[in-house]
Amino acid sequence: MEFSELIEIASVTLGALGGGAAIIFGFSNWLGKVWANKLMENEKAEHSRELESLRNRLTHDTESYKVKLKKSEFIFEKEYEAVSEYVALRRSFLPRHAYPDMDWHEACNDIAHNFHKIEIMLGSYLSKHGAVLDKEVKDLLSYSIGIAGESKFEITGPDVPKEANAAANNLFEKLNQAEDLLLDQLHSQSST
Repeated sequence: MEFSELIEIASVTLGALGGGAAIIFGFSNWLGKVWANKLMENEKAEHSRELESLRNRLTHDTESYKVKLKKSEFIFEKEYEAVSEYVALRRSFLPRHAYPDMDWHEACNDIAHNFHKIEIMLGSYLSKHGAVLDKEVKDLLSYSIGIAGESKFEITGPDVPKEANAAANNLFEKLNQAEDLLLDQLHSQSST
């Protein structure tokens, strides 16, 4: 074989191999694009599902928060009404300043004469607003109702026994404590 024949065979062989390589390269390029597109579509679909899930969760959380906020507003409104009514009620138990030198002992005598009325009014208040009052306030009011209910029987005439006067003083201390707790609770909620 001559040199020229060898070159011709080599060039035909290289041409055949080069064409096959080009076909293989072209096929692998096409296959790579198909896979890349398929992977990208899968990724897009996964991201779309995740995004929709996040949207749904955010919508649910937002709606849940709105409901909680409405409930909180409603309860705060009821608590405000309860505190306002209580402040007015407690003040109604205080006697009017009947004469210039009237002291607290004499005021307690007037309170003692109203034990029956105080017992009824506190009972009505507690029945109406008990659902929004905290336990400590309800306990103080129940204790005050008990003081008025038990001590009303000590008042048999215009004179007030020492025990009834002391009970009136104790009753008013408990009512003041309840008012302080109610106001603190209301103010702490309105400032947060």
